[in-house]
Amino acid sequence: MIARAYMYSGMWVADCPRGCNNTELLFDKRPAQLEVEKHEYHCSYCGYETTKIEWPANRTGIETVLNLRPIPHNRNWYPSDHDIAVRFRVPHGQTIDQLREENAEHDVPTS
Repeated sequence: MIARAYMYSGMWVADCPRGCNNTELLFDKRPAQLEVEKHEYHCSYCGYETTKIEWPANRTGIETVLNLRPIPHNRNWYPSDHDIAVRFRVPHGQTIDQLREENAEHDVPTS
């Protein structure tokens, strides 16, 4: 099973692929706020582990555009057909251009 990375409130996270409804951060905070990317998914709830994490190919671009949004709560991106996005009817699979357009609609700088 694969853990699918998505951005929620400015943080890269993934839901447990086993389906226990837990979400884990995909970065560890280190001293001096240095973030270290995790290369394995470990569910702290059910114990499921996998080294298979699916990251978007354009992750840096997604981060760049979303980090322009002044409120972290609005820094969200879901891959296409992500269960949570579909269930709550929020955008998913957005391109970088679509994220820029969304920023512009809310008077957030586009670059």
